[in-house]
Amino acid sequence: MIRKFSTLILIYLVCFGGTAAAEMQLRFTAVDGMRHNTQALELLQRAYSVLGISFSVVYLTPHRSIQEVENGAADGELLRIKQIGDHFTEIIRVNVPVISLPIYAYASDEEMTSLTLGEMKDVRVGYVAGAKFAEEMTADLPNVTTVETPEVLFNMLQRQRLDIAIAAENPGDRLLKTAAHGPVYKGDNHLRLIDFYHYLNRRHAALVPRLERALAEIIYGGANAEVYLER
Repeated sequence: MIRKFSTLILIYLVCFGGTAAAEMQLRFTAVDGMRHNTQALELLQRAYSVLGISFSVVYLTPHRSIQEVENGAADGELLRIKQIGDHFTEIIRVNVPVISLPIYAYASDEEMTSLTLGEMKDVRVGYVAGAKFAEEMTADLPNVTTVETPEVLFNMLQRQRLDIAIAAENPGDRLLKTAAHGPVYKGDNHLRLIDFYHYLNRRHAALVPRLERALAEIIYGGANAEVYLER
C-alpha cells in the first residue's frame, strides 16, 4: 500500500510538477502615477513570459509601494530610479533600465516654466512624497512641499498653493490635460532625464541574471544585448 501510494505521488510530480513551476505568479507594486505607463508594463510582461512567470500589479503611494517590497509583502516593484537601492536593504535592482522618463516643471504661471532648478529658490515647489528623483533635485531649495498623490499635487498647483510641481512627464501630462480648477503649463525643456529600473525583493535574487538577459535582448537585441550585459 505504501509503495503504491509513493508511486502515485511520483506520477503526479512527473506529470504536473513542470506545470506548477511554469505557472509561478508574482505580485508587484507600482507608484500610482505609473499606472498609465503601458510601455514599461508591456516590456516587463514580455521579459517575464520568457521565464514562464506571470505577475499582477497593485498601485500604491510612492512610500507604501517600496515599503511593501522592503518588508516582503510584495515580490517586487515595477519601476524606480537607480538611487532607491541605496535607501533599502531588502530590495535588489534588475540592472537594465526599463525606460527613461523626462522630468518637467509644471506651473500655474506660464513664465515660471522656463526656470531652472537653480532659479527656483524664491518659489514654492512641490512633488509627490517618495519620489526620490524629485527629493534629490530639490535638496537645495528652501520652500518645498510634499504631498501624497499626483492628483493632490496638481490640485494645489491649480489653486495657487504651489508655484511649481516637479513630476515625470507621465503622469504630469495626463493631469495637465484634465486640469479643472485653473491653467497648468509645462516647461519647454525637461529638467532631467531619469532611468527607471525594475526591483525585486531579495528572496527572488536568483531571477535577476535571467531577467536582465531577457530584458537586454528585448530592448537592445542580439549582439547588442551581449555587449550591454558584459559592461
